[in-house]
Amino acid sequence: MQYYYDILVNFDTTLWEFYEWEEQDPIVRIKKIPLLRISEKDIRKFLSYQIEIDSQFLQKYKNKVIWKNKKEDSTCLLFSSTKHALVLEFDESGKSIFRSKLLIEDENNCNEVANSLECISIPYEIKEKLPIRHYFRQEEEEKHRITIELNTIRETGNMKKCSYLYYEYFGILENDLGKMIEDFERELQKEYNSKIHKIVKLIELSYKESL
Repeated sequence: MQYYYDILVNFDTTLWEFYEWEEQDPIVRIKKIPLLRISEKDIRKFLSYQIEIDSQFLQKYKNKVIWKNKKEDSTCLLFSSTKHALVLEFDESGKSIFRSKLLIEDENNCNEVANSLECISIPYEIKEKLPIRHYFRQEEEEKHRITIELNTIRETGNMKKCSYLYYEYFGILENDLGKMIEDFERELQKEYNSKIHKIVKLIELSYKESL
């Protein structure tokens, strides 16, 4: 059995690219993990869908992973196509429950090691398709932050705050609360721009000033 050593994984609810990882994410270190080489076709399926691997196949890999500062038993595998790498954790039935990409240095090293391994065929079934991300993490989070603020303004009827944010974004004075909120919501459906970032900073500043 081939192992790979000392990698970081990010088992957040979303599969983030390495450059989108943040300090508050559930990032953990794996000291030792089984490494399997699979086809590029298979790894792309693993990246796009929940999968369920035959439980008998997984049995020999059960509890072979060694975590740093994490003691519970688990079945976790590192897959590489020599082009892409992915870590999956499985439940008792063999269904994937957590997944993580690697930091770029780890992925390059892992793919290099996988070059010396035989490519194997794994018995698995394709399950639910994973959500498709259309934006980078910062874009998603900032648009979500504005949406929350718009809902708060709608509930409180805070005309003054909405008018201020509206003017800063559109450069127009407006006194119809419903129209301002609708205009903002339409903008959030469009491509991300620097003005969205500016509005988020103004929202954050408004709460700091109220403390």
